[in-house]
Amino acid sequence: KRFGGLTALDGVSVKIRPGEIWGLIGPNGAGKSTLLNVIAGVFRPEAGSVHFKGQRISGLKPEQICRRGLARTFQICRPFPRMTALENVLVAATFGTRADGQSPQSRAEAMLDLVGFALPVHTPADSLTAAQLRRLDLARALASRPQLVLLDEAAAGLTPGELADLQQLILKIRNQGVTFLIVEHLMRLIMQLCDQIVVLHYGRKIAEGTPLEIQGSPEVASAYLGE
Repeated sequence: KRFGGLTALDGVSVKIRPGEIWGLIGPNGAGKSTLLNVIAGVFRPEAGSVHFKGQRISGLKPEQICRRGLARTFQICRPFPRMTALENVLVAATFGTRADGQSPQSRAEAMLDLVGFALPVHTPADSLTAAQLRRLDLARALASRPQLVLLDEAAAGLTPGELADLQQLILKIRNQGVTFLIVEHLMRLIMQLCDQIVVLHYGRKIAEGTPLEIQGSPEVASAYLGE
């Protein structure tokens, strides 16, 4: 993926298998969020392609990709500010994939309950704190019934207790058949949670492997700490 003369992603290749939790890490500006945007259809790549469940999805619109079972959260949460928390999640429950006959209303309420949204569901979105918006964003992503979820810094601003709850929640959702690709700066969470990790540096993949393999990689240490 290029932006003018800047190559933001250069030959990045990743294959994620169903039921896995993958981490995507790298220094600031490494191309992590750009890769999520390419996968989700926000950006169209200049070269290469994205395949999901055996079908090419690069070139499709984000809403088309979402309806195929790929959802995401955002580094900066952007709810519909004049709508309530429930109405925000209802958008995804209504326009996402439908498989079990559950009503959008019931689905939205269930997802807010699943992520531990503690406020009344009719709370306006523009009155929520950053941590509450994170939960709302995750509930909205899950309401579309995804098979793959792209999480972009979902742990930002969470307390240690909330962080532990998030980790258990992701594992619980994975056990229900959902695959995750997680962008996160909090290394403790990534190392404890992920089956495999990909490391980007200046738009290129410099390492891929288990958390233990990534911890012992000289290339990763150099990218984060310098020579």
